[in-house]
Amino acid sequence: MYKSLSYIDIIVFALSLIALNMKNTFALLLFAFVVVSCIPKRASVMINPSCSGKPPKFSNESILLGEMTSFRSCYDVYYYDLYLNINPNEKLLDGEVIMFASMLKESDTLQIDLDDTFKIKELVNANTGEPLSYWRKERAVFISFKKNVGEKFAIKIKYEGHPHIAKKPPWNGGWIWSKDKNKKPWVGVACESDGASLWWPLKDHIADEPDSVRMHYTVPKGLIAVGNGQFEGEIQNRDSTTFNWYVSYPINTYNVTVYIGDYLTIKDNYQGIGGRELEISHYVLKDNYEKAKTHFAQIHKILKVFEERFGEYPWYNDGFKLVESPYAGMEHQTAIAYGNDYINFLDSTDYIILHETAHEWWGNSVSVKDMADVWIHEGFATYSEALYFEYYNDKDFYDRYLSAYQPLIKNEYPVVGIKDRRWFDAEKNADVYTKGAWILHSLRSQINNDSLFFDILKSFYENNKMQIIDSRSFIDLVNAKTNTDYEWFFKQYLFNNFSPELEYEISYTGKVFYRWDKVGEDFDKLKVEIKAGEELFNIIPSTEVKSFQLKEKIDGKWQFTIDNSVLYTLKHSPNLFSVNTYNRHK
Repeated sequence: MYKSLSYIDIIVFALSLIALNMKNTFALLLFAFVVVSCIPKRASVMINPSCSGKPPKFSNESILLGEMTSFRSCYDVYYYDLYLNINPNEKLLDGEVIMFASMLKESDTLQIDLDDTFKIKELVNANTGEPLSYWRKERAVFISFKKNVGEKFAIKIKYEGHPHIAKKPPWNGGWIWSKDKNKKPWVGVACESDGASLWWPLKDHIADEPDSVRMHYTVPKGLIAVGNGQFEGEIQNRDSTTFNWYVSYPINTYNVTVYIGDYLTIKDNYQGIGGRELEISHYVLKDNYEKAKTHFAQIHKILKVFEERFGEYPWYNDGFKLVESPYAGMEHQTAIAYGNDYINFLDSTDYIILHETAHEWWGNSVSVKDMADVWIHEGFATYSEALYFEYYNDKDFYDRYLSAYQPLIKNEYPVVGIKDRRWFDAEKNADVYTKGAWILHSLRSQINNDSLFFDILKSFYENNKMQIIDSRSFIDLVNAKTNTDYEWFFKQYLFNNFSPELEYEISYTGKVFYRWDKVGEDFDKLKVEIKAGEELFNIIPSTEVKSFQLKEKIDGKWQFTIDNSVLYTLKHSPNLFSVNTYNRHK
């Protein structure tokens, strides 16, 4: 039994103190894993908040970026051609974008987006050269433009300016203007939270992914510019070099990126589970070349597990690369940002490589139509970490790995956020990572059939790869595959910020009274596994007080343990005995 949770209080306190002094969550996770590995499996240590966290007061910019208004839904973008001249010394961008699209609905106005720090030098019909009238509001650019439904068109925008500098990349987006050890420019950009219109003009809504993108990055001579996808060669100019890249698949626009540095290339090949050969071309700073060759070899093991669990790597035609970046990491499609100082944190595995590679399946291939459902990106990627360690170790290692994430769950906001707003704050609502992973862990426990559970994961990926989906897509698949209604489960864990509280009390005769608190309607189906001595059985609590009888004392005490495979908080509640006594004598 759990008469005292003092060691849990100590762990949570220690984690809190260390979190204040650690540079990133990954080091905190390592510490938590080490601590959790030293204690027995236990019930959840989560603490419910006294009240829900208040979302921010949304700015006009956030609303304009988040809503799929008629000015956006009236057209679909299928291709971008991006030309960008990057001046690291002046931190200046001078660019041109040609946007190719087709009309879906009748409208005389289109909305594209570009940060208002940039000056628009030209905005024209790309087919005729005719100037188009427009007006700006925050980041939105409203263009007077009318075409027939089904008609294809192209708009060209020339622009110039100094982009926002990232305050804390990749979480707070913008450009990172850095220098390597040899004082050469080392530059990158990350914009998942803020949107790609921080640095180039486009239809900046994640529900509209282009089918393909070309990038032409011009940088000073002596530097290399790396983009997503396939390298299509370089052009030598007088004082600069233009590097051409091509993405041949659909891509989240926040994943379109560029890295600039004094890079060397590491060539490699991976033999996929389907027999296909994947071309790998890592880009690393010259001083780290030898170290990177050894360190990056772990990608073979990671790709193997994810291919077996979810399906083939999505982007065989565009290859795979890790690119050394002046910030921790980001899942830029086929060009993952790597800035973790070549540190393995568990079992000879680098957290950044592991987590960001999982995003090639979850987030880059299976993508959400609104940031409110971003747990499908981050929760699935975080859960993929545990599956990787289970594959190469065992189920116990998997359990303890996920247990290390438990103290980080805050329950301040529901996992599914507010729709139609460009709002994704990974630091304020990290539950999309941690609680998102635990939702999948709990679902696995409830289904209690690993072959069926893994079939659900693989089917969810295969059915939705290179598509835009939402949480309902996953819920419907789970219900269909299990032939069971799990609405109660997802309603509680996705749309309610409180975790269930399992109240319990033990009488002097060894009778255990228990019930749920902080649960929604119909939450009387969740199975909880109990172990008492050698006896193992399930209970299904409800909001009414129930009980079971312990058969014998252990070491002179009435004791039981609860398996740590579902998401809830265990709460000792002495009043349950009196509640039960009152009910029996009423």
